[in-house]
Amino acid sequence: MTPTPPTTGIPKPTSKRWHRAGGEHRKELITQTALRLLHQKGLDAVTMRAVAGKLGVGAMTLYTYVDGQNGLHREMVRTGFEMLNQGCAENSTLDTDEGWRGGARNYLRFAMENPNLYKLMFDHFMSDEDKDLLHGGFQHLFDKVKGRLSCEGYEGENLDRESRARAGRFWIALHGLAMLAIAGRLVVLEGGLDELIDDLLIHVAPDRA
Repeated sequence: MTPTPPTTGIPKPTSKRWHRAGGEHRKELITQTALRLLHQKGLDAVTMRAVAGKLGVGAMTLYTYVDGQNGLHREMVRTGFEMLNQGCAENSTLDTDEGWRGGARNYLRFAMENPNLYKLMFDHFMSDEDKDLLHGGFQHLFDKVKGRLSCEGYEGENLDRESRARAGRFWIALHGLAMLAIAGRLVVLEGGLDELIDDLLIHVAPDRA
């Protein structure tokens, strides 16, 4: 997995783009600009003034579209979860070994390609109003695990309990692996990511086909 900038395909922010955009498009442009700064310079560099400067407008203008610095962070987190959840949904069926690997690889690829965004999503305070993003992503995984276990004979309360437990173990293990990969600590394990993923799946995934 070779990390690539998350800004691929996002045009550089300009005053011209700002004035051509309107409403929700301006809010999206603000978020894109903030994500670009986050990737290039880290969270401390993402300020209302810095984003406004990239767009060629005054900082107060942005308050029309986002609720200050915290609102800007929320929009970045929301976009991050949308990107992560969509990628995992598209790359994992859980019907085969390769389906499990696909979801795991996508999760780790996202974390490695967007380390500052990933840490913002999971290492910073999340308001109650934004926790639907976290629940939404987990629900998608839970439903897939539940479908898999249902085919294996689980039913009723046992199905729900076992599905939640296994989905939880899968996510917790992937998150730990992602944080170690971002921090460059996996070198001590002397194995490639694909090898580590396969070993992890043996222990945290339901019996695979």
